Amino acid sequence: MSGPITWFIKNPIAANLLMVLLIIGGYTSIPKLDKQFFPTPEINQIEIRMEFRGASPREVEEQISVRIEEAIHDLNGIEELRSTSREGVGVVLVEVESDYPTQKLTNDINTRVDAIRSFPSDAERPTVTEITYRHQMGRVQIFGDLSEREMKELGETLRDELVRQPWVSIVELQTARPYEVSIEVSEESLQRYQLTFDQVAAAVRSASINLPAGAVQRDSGDLLIQTRGQAYDRADFESIVLRSDFSGQELLLSDVAAVRDTFEDIDVDIEFNGKRSLGLNVYVTTSPDVILTTDTVKAWVKERELSLPEGVSLEFWQDPSKSFKERVRTLVSNGLGGLVLVIIVLMLFLRPMLAFWVSVGIVVAYMGTLFLLPYTGQGLNMISLFAFLLTLGIVVDDAIIVGESVHSAQSRGLSGVHGALVGTRQVVKPVVFAVISTMVFFAPMFFLPGEWGPASKGIPVVVCLALAFSLIESLLILPSHLAHMKPEPEVPDSGWLTRTRMACASWLARFANERYRPFLEKCLRNHASVGGFFLVLLCLSLALFGGGYLKSAFFPRVNSDFVVGTVELPQGGAFADSQAMRDRLVTAAEAIKTDYNSQPRYQQTPAIDNILGVAGGNKVDLLVQTVNDDLDTEEMTKRLRQAWAICLRPRTCALITLFVIRVSPFPCYLPPIALPVLRCLRRKCAEHSSATRASLISRIALMHR
Repeated sequence: MSGPITWFIKNPIAANLLMVLLIIGGYTSIPKLDKQFFPTPEINQIEIRMEFRGASPREVEEQISVRIEEAIHDLNGIEELRSTSREGVGVVLVEVESDYPTQKLTNDINTRVDAIRSFPSDAERPTVTEITYRHQMGRVQIFGDLSEREMKELGETLRDELVRQPWVSIVELQTARPYEVSIEVSEESLQRYQLTFDQVAAAVRSASINLPAGAVQRDSGDLLIQTRGQAYDRADFESIVLRSDFSGQELLLSDVAAVRDTFEDIDVDIEFNGKRSLGLNVYVTTSPDVILTTDTVKAWVKERELSLPEGVSLEFWQDPSKSFKERVRTLVSNGLGGLVLVIIVLMLFLRPMLAFWVSVGIVVAYMGTLFLLPYTGQGLNMISLFAFLLTLGIVVDDAIIVGESVHSAQSRGLSGVHGALVGTRQVVKPVVFAVISTMVFFAPMFFLPGEWGPASKGIPVVVCLALAFSLIESLLILPSHLAHMKPEPEVPDSGWLTRTRMACASWLARFANERYRPFLEKCLRNHASVGGFFLVLLCLSLALFGGGYLKSAFFPRVNSDFVVGTVELPQGGAFADSQAMRDRLVTAAEAIKTDYNSQPRYQQTPAIDNILGVAGGNKVDLLVQTVNDDLDTEEMTKRLRQAWAICLRPRTCALITLFVIRVSPFPCYLPPIALPVLRCLRRKCAEHSSATRASLISRIALMHR
């Protein structure tokens, strides 16, 4: 009977070429693969943002958010609308249906929003943005003893240098207040010079501008003429002429108004390890490689730190390559460990060469998977690497089944080629159906909904490819290798390996014939009792889970790289209160850091490294970085919570809207329940007295934990 199995067994060169092709193809495809911490999610969202300076959250909701929602709610393609109204800004988030073109809906929303004529006159123009996902490759923190202006100027210089580095696409300067030139005119000055405010504004508007003035055509080329009067700093604005008389005397803006070259009036203050700080977020948009990008940034930080002003430092942290490398090391160590165990176990019962060729099947299956993985749109990330770990114990099963069947056929006296053919055909159907059933089990993951649904496709893609190449290797390549092995000598040698193998094989045969076979026959005769026994076990398992004796969690409790604390104060409070709260919480965290790092077991590698404190408006955020894997972050979180509770005096606790400290491998992630809880809390607190607010806060915070 002819077929691919027979053809490959009779043509060992073709089998070897196929094996070499898969190995070389996989090796050459590794550099082409995207290497990222998480796969790229499909974010079908559109953000509408509009600023309304000085307005309360209620005013922003009534005059901005509600009007935008009413204008766009009936557009096709909208799955969900969510709005957030804060002091001075309103944000409407549009969830787009998965099959609807996002760009078309963005244009439709832009048209509807531009047609709204009932916005407040002093509100900024709305911006409509299609949200795109960018891979963050860490953060460079600038901190030191500099003024705010010096810090921002240094940050802009470093940003422009870092973005020119290879493997870096975008660098954003975070938490820096925008520049602002404010012109303050008093009523007394206007009356003294007989001016109106509109006249001053018109003079500034007409003088601070660049205008094209045409072109002069010449034989050698056109000469473009432009009037350049745009003012950029304080001196430029102060020299603007408001009025002049026939004598040539000029009235300047500096004579009438106070010009201040400062920053926008935004309440934000950041400290990193106790010093003023700014952050540079590093992003990659296409073809991310987390290892190359982070190595490039680390080298740049090390080199650039030598030329910084005195008292200023750079720190690269939130490094995603650390977890990525740990997952790769886990995959490699588990793969090598599994390979060694397979060889050792098979050598105890089968021929050493057969054990070797069976173990090669793991390498061939994985290299074949890496060969085709770039063409599926997937890369190496935490999801796909998890799939490789998941299939590690599956891909070798096919080769073990085929190898044992061929070994049994050849042990019965069949020749090498004939024995390989007979042994392979005996197990073709069970092997093929086992692989297909496993693929079918993972196939529904291709159709998971939501923005992270497409990102999770790495699991079924890797599993299906690995199983497919495992099937190819075990049915086409492995039988060809086993068919052309030299037959075992009729008189086996007296080496220790042969004696051990013979002893294990004879023990297994006796166990199968004397123990397992009688037990199996008894079970088959009493199949109803056996079925009832396992049904009882199934019911007991379900009862343990339903009764709460078997705990469950979406993510296991593992040590985290960060501990996050968030405190919200009432809207409209003094920003100095937020700064004071931030300073007290940072001081408490620094005391715990000193206590942990002074312990003998943390002398070589400290337990806690960096502490970032952010006071923004009425909100205080703290980020505590842990760097020692032996540190129990759950215990440290309890100590932080107790220390921070002391900082929150009873009169202050009544003002807190949310207090959350989470231990998670994803420090920037808040579960979906957090936002509705926060909105509910704000709504309830607005309706009750101070004493009742404290009770509501404690109940909802406890529910959230």
